[in-house]
Amino acid sequence: MHSEARDGRLFWTCAGGAALLHAILLLVPPGLRGGADLVPHLRLIQLMGEEPAIRSVYSPTYHVLGALLAPLLGLTLYPKLFAVLGAAAWMGGARFLQRAMGLPEASAALLVLSPYSFAFSWCLPKVEAVGYGLVFVGLGLLAQRRYVGVALTLAVTFWVHTASALFFGIATGVFALARLDVRGLLALAVGTLGAAPLHAIHLADGCALFQALRMTGYDYLRPGAGGGGLAVWPLAGVLASPLAVVLAALGARPLWRRDRALAVLCAVLVILYLNELWLGAFGMRISLTLMRALSMLALPVAVAAGVAVAARPRLAPWLMGACALWSAGAALVAVPRSCHVREIRLAELRELQVDRCNFRWWGPAFGPAPPRVAP
Repeated sequence: MHSEARDGRLFWTCAGGAALLHAILLLVPPGLRGGADLVPHLRLIQLMGEEPAIRSVYSPTYHVLGALLAPLLGLTLYPKLFAVLGAAAWMGGARFLQRAMGLPEASAALLVLSPYSFAFSWCLPKVEAVGYGLVFVGLGLLAQRRYVGVALTLAVTFWVHTASALFFGIATGVFALARLDVRGLLALAVGTLGAAPLHAIHLADGCALFQALRMTGYDYLRPGAGGGGLAVWPLAGVLASPLAVVLAALGARPLWRRDRALAVLCAVLVILYLNELWLGAFGMRISLTLMRALSMLALPVAVAAGVAVAARPRLAPWLMGACALWSAGAALVAVPRSCHVREIRLAELRELQVDRCNFRWWGPAFGPAPPRVAP
C-alpha cells in the first residue's frame, strides 16, 4: 500500500464543516421530527423502560440506551443526541479506515462529505449511522489483520443495527476473499455468532424459528412493482455527488494498481447498489433501495475518488472545495426531500401496538393490525 503524508488538516477541516451541517439539520427544526419508523423505536424504548426485555432484533442497543437516558434527557432530546453519535461514528470510522488501509486523506474527507450521510441527522432515527461507522472500523481492522477485533466488532454491530451487520459481513467477506485471507473469514464466522443470543431470546419468548430469524417485517427481498427505483434517480444522483462519482471513475484504474482487493470490494459494492434495477425485471424489490443504499455507495465512491484527487495535487484543493460546496447545498436542499419526515407527538406512542414475532407495528397512525401469521 502507498503511504502519502497525512497531517490531518484536510480531514479535520472537512469533518468540522460536516459536523456544522449535521448540527444545523438537527437543531434548526423545532420539536421532534423524524421518519415513519421513529415512532416504533420510541415506543420500544418506553416498553424497555417499563419492563426491560429485548422485543426486536432491530437496533436493541438504541432501545436500551434510550430506556436508560430518556428519564434524564427526555424522549425528544435522546434521538437527536444519538444522531450526533451516529455522525461522529461515521466520521471516526472513515478516518480509521483511511489510515488503516493507507489511503489518501482525501478518501476519508470525501466520505464524511458524502451528501446522503447528512440524512442521518434529518431522517431520524437512522440508527445505521453508528452501524456503518462500525463497518468502516471492521474493514480497517481486517486490513491490519487484527482478527479478534474484527470478530468482536461484527458481534457488536448485530446489536446496534442488523442491516449494517449484514453489510459488514458482505463487505469484509468480499475483501477477505479477494485477499485470500482465510483467518479473516474465520473471524467473520466467529463474529456472526454474536447474533445468536438475539434470536434465542425470541425463540424463548414463543416465536417460531422462522420468526426468530427474520430481521425485517417484509424481508430484504420481496415481490413488488419492478423498476420503482428509476423515479428516485434525479434525487439520488444529487445525493451521490456527481463530481465525486466522476472522480471515482477516474480513480478506478489507479485504485486497481494500488490495492486490488480493495478495488474488487468497491466494484462489488457498486454492483450491489444497482440491485434494485436488475431485480425490477423479475418483479422484485429490495429493502435497500437506490436511495437508502447511497450510504453503501459512498464507500467505493470516496475511496476511488480520493485516489484520483491525490493523483492531481495541483487541482486537489479546487476539487475538494467543489465537492464540499456541493455537499453543503445538497444537505440543505436535497436531503430534506430524501425521506418523509413529520412532527412526532409523544402522546401517540401509547397508541402503538408491537408484535415482536411478526415484526409488525400497528395503531391509529399505522393502520389496522396485520393478519396473524401462524407459527
